[in-house]
Amino acid sequence: MAEPALASAVKRAQRALDEAARDFAIGVRHHHEGRVISAADGVARIRGLDDAALGEVIAIEREAALVVALEQRTTQVVVLGDARRVRQGDRARRVAPEASIKVSEALLGRVVDPLGQPLDGMPLGPAPWVRMPLERPAPGIAARAAVRRPLFTGVLAIDAMLPVGCGQRELVLGDEGTGKTTLVTDVLVRQKHTGVIGIYVAIGHRRAEIWRLVSLLRERAERWIVVAAAHDAPPGMRYLAPFAATAIGEYFMERGEHALVVYDDLTAHAAAWREIALLLRMSPGREAFPGDIFYLHARLLERATQLSPERGGGSLTALPVAVTESGRLSAYIPTNLVSITDGQIVLSSSLFARGQKPAIDVGLSVSRVGGRAQCHALRQLASRLKLDHAAYLELEAFARLGTGLEAGARERLAIGQRIEALLRGPEREPLTVFEEVAILVLATTHELLLRLPVAGLAEAARELATKLRERRPDLADRIERDLVLSDADRQTLVELSWTFVDSKRDRAPSAP
Repeated sequence: MAEPALASAVKRAQRALDEAARDFAIGVRHHHEGRVISAADGVARIRGLDDAALGEVIAIEREAALVVALEQRTTQVVVLGDARRVRQGDRARRVAPEASIKVSEALLGRVVDPLGQPLDGMPLGPAPWVRMPLERPAPGIAARAAVRRPLFTGVLAIDAMLPVGCGQRELVLGDEGTGKTTLVTDVLVRQKHTGVIGIYVAIGHRRAEIWRLVSLLRERAERWIVVAAAHDAPPGMRYLAPFAATAIGEYFMERGEHALVVYDDLTAHAAAWREIALLLRMSPGREAFPGDIFYLHARLLERATQLSPERGGGSLTALPVAVTESGRLSAYIPTNLVSITDGQIVLSSSLFARGQKPAIDVGLSVSRVGGRAQCHALRQLASRLKLDHAAYLELEAFARLGTGLEAGARERLAIGQRIEALLRGPEREPLTVFEEVAILVLATTHELLLRLPVAGLAEAARELATKLRERRPDLADRIERDLVLSDADRQTLVELSWTFVDSKRDRAPSAP
């Protein structure tokens, strides 16, 4: 019995060998390899990788590098890891045709670097990850739709007079210490009630600042991601950070969702690219920036858009931040960004010093999308607010000179002072749509507004909004659901506001 079994086993083994021999094909596995001929300050030159392309990922021993420039005989790369471990003579090989990042829902609530590696001490874990390229062409005209959906920021001055829409690119400009990061953080916190995914990219910030912001988002926000490249990160990582955040936002946009990317800040990003360019001895231009600095930010911000319904209807909104010096909007990088974006929100150091927070200079700020992305409830009330505020700014200059004003001008000045007070708001407490509507009803009803003193007016307005919600929760819910304010609803809010103001005047001294 053993011999037939043995013979059968031999036949099966022979059959397997015959099949393996038939399928065997002689081939050569090859890969491109080069050598580092110089390395210093986070950049390196490699000889032997003649087929490498811009944006390609190179492995130098165990460190990753990105191809940023090509010469006739050498490939110039910026090291993305520990540059101290890259030395002359190290082997280099091509590993990926383009830089990419792994993206999935598992990134929500996490802090990662521009290559997708976690920075919060926890593993990313298993998930259906998708590789998104860090650089890709912006959607074409046929793939885009008009910006119509409002992106609520919770900041009254923006939502009323400088509305931002989903898919828009709105620049935030201001000197150091004028509250730019606070403003954009409040916008991220406000998205907790809208379902918009907030992506914050920190470029060149101190690590303590980044982790304070992460703690705030964990406490106050819901769907958020932080991409961090701290001040001590390699220049290549600081350069890639905004592209990584945009790739993450595009993943959610292509799924039909709405994402908001805050680039804080692109001035530091431009400085990182200038640092790389100077180290690689590229030709410097204005302010020592390389000649392609405009193209760098243009190809980044053009990827923010509102997709057409045929492409899923998702959107990617960009809020880039830039730093000015002494309020100079004509500086090189701010000028470039103003020409690329769809408007700018300018923060004034003089307004900040006067206690106007957020210190938004409405006269210099603009939204080129305007009322097209503003809901009916706010658009109906904001038109008069803009006229009153513009009249106040015109009269304020005369009032400072001590010029005698007629009674009507003095009244407009008093109204403007109260409107300016209403535009102030506490940090980390963004307004809901109903709260903004309630405050705007107060601001546009002049007889009602003049009955309240300027001092403490912002707090009184918030108290008014709270009381109105308590008295008419059905009205508040309907306005926030439909985003429409009918004439009857407005009249109801005015009547309830009169009751509130009269009760305040009974408990407080009369307004000046």
